[in-house]
Amino acid sequence: MMSQTEEIKTKLDIVDVISEFVPLRQSGANFKGLCPFHNEKTPSFMVSREKQFFKCFGCGESGDMFSFLEKIENIEFPEALKILAAKAGVEIVRQDPRITNLKTRLLDLHKIVTEFFMEQLRQPVGNTALKYLVEKRKLKMETIQEFKLGYAPDSWQATSQYLKSRGFNDYELKQSGLVVEKTGGSPNYYDRFRARLIFPISDYHGNIVGFTARAISATESAKYINSSQTLIYNKSQVLYALDKAKEMTKKNNLLILVEGNMDAISCFEAGVKNVVAVSGTSLTVEQIKTIKRYCDTVAICFDADAAGAIAGMRGISLLWQEELNVKVIILPTGIKDPDELIHQNLSAWLSAVDGARDIMEYFFIKELSNRDVTILEEKRKVAKALLPWIARLTDPLTENYYLKQLAEKLTVDEGALRQAITKLKVGKNSNQKLKYPTTAVTVGKNLQSRQLSVMERILALMLFDVRLLEQAIAQISENYFEGLAREFYKKLIIYYTKERCVSLEFLRTDLKMNKNEVLESFFEGLVLLAETEFTEMTPREVAHEFDAAAFYLKNQDLSRRRTILQQQIKVAEQNNNMELANKLLIEFAKIN
Repeated sequence: MMSQTEEIKTKLDIVDVISEFVPLRQSGANFKGLCPFHNEKTPSFMVSREKQFFKCFGCGESGDMFSFLEKIENIEFPEALKILAAKAGVEIVRQDPRITNLKTRLLDLHKIVTEFFMEQLRQPVGNTALKYLVEKRKLKMETIQEFKLGYAPDSWQATSQYLKSRGFNDYELKQSGLVVEKTGGSPNYYDRFRARLIFPISDYHGNIVGFTARAISATESAKYINSSQTLIYNKSQVLYALDKAKEMTKKNNLLILVEGNMDAISCFEAGVKNVVAVSGTSLTVEQIKTIKRYCDTVAICFDADAAGAIAGMRGISLLWQEELNVKVIILPTGIKDPDELIHQNLSAWLSAVDGARDIMEYFFIKELSNRDVTILEEKRKVAKALLPWIARLTDPLTENYYLKQLAEKLTVDEGALRQAITKLKVGKNSNQKLKYPTTAVTVGKNLQSRQLSVMERILALMLFDVRLLEQAIAQISENYFEGLAREFYKKLIIYYTKERCVSLEFLRTDLKMNKNEVLESFFEGLVLLAETEFTEMTPREVAHEFDAAAFYLKNQDLSRRRTILQQQIKVAEQNNNMELANKLLIEFAKIN
């Protein structure tokens, strides 16, 4: 009898599976592309359709479609099996222990609860929510069904009781993010979503991993609430509706970014199906890398209000860094978002999509409109607005083109603009890289260079302004640092606690007396950094630099702790120690 993995392999083609992640072109009987597992400019990644096998002749990675998916998604065999089985239309009927880990249980739970929410929308309790969708939002029933929209009943226990009736236990409910823990009473949790319209959130494979819930009552203080981060849901990695948009995105080589879930749904209903929503968050590197698998051009269309505009701006540099082309869809004056335009004038929306402009062209139009560039002060204002964007461009040819364009528009010497660009880039780099060679190479070799750089910068700031050291002692754990940086921070804390001040000469003498040459060299580097980087900054700029560095280190520490806990949870589950796994998962859920 054919095994499930063999059945999947007969129904899927490895070339099609890998093409979702890596652009491939035919090379004889095989297919070739750039390896996704190491950086290369000359393709050395080969895929054999005949053997259903891949091999990189650069880094040595090889295997079948299962091992490819496991490695590129950083998942284990059970999840890879589930994903490929769904693609192949193969039902997993045998509950092999290898495919019944917690993640697969949570995916099953989300699928079942989505069906529950959908059914509630069709019942009398969901009548108000359904009327909102059909009468106010003008959605067709087919669209509501396609996006699996639902309703969470106005009850503290209805959802969780239903899931328990379907065989899920308290442990799984708590790790799903669908309940909120409480103190006292039994059970010691209540449903997170109550009396709300439900938008299921899927990963790009189509697995439902979380939910956005919209309030139906106008008196509800929070209009939208979302699933908390879980083992299967990470909001920095997910784009709403990408599972539905990816095929049209590949075909058009274009992905449209909108801000809200309803914008994406309305676009789909209007026939524009290469659209995803970022759901009010800034674009992340993880999301952009996923986008890059399907296209090389992104068109941004956010709400016309200030918050939406700023949200769009933050992701542009990240998109450029990943070598994606960026366009902007310009909505007519007075139109708030795509959903509003589609219902007012569908042809105007389709025209706006077709007329998407390159983002730099948009910036030029925006800054040059209603300005008299024969006046010197106006020339300065335009240059001040546009040069920082030109400096962010990663392609030298594109940068050169727009510098020439700006020089022509302002009728100024191109050389002067190039000098200004050079100054901007030097200033940008000085904020990102240290101007001195650190001696902490051996200690820091296992750290990301950026992380080490931030550690050194924040320590230099503490030496520069003792008030920042007081602030650091109150809010920055020594666990945020590693190696020499941690050793020096601990020494600073001890010294300041004792002396209530920071004397650079005393510290220098103390280090010499203790003959700690490595730490002494590290200290001198920090002093040099403080003297060259911060002396010309305003107090506000210094404070901003400190806050940004502290925020970064805190996030790095949270990420490290999450990774460690995930590894410990995995080991506990493999050893069938569910009590320990439960404790670790509770600890994991508290890390935000």
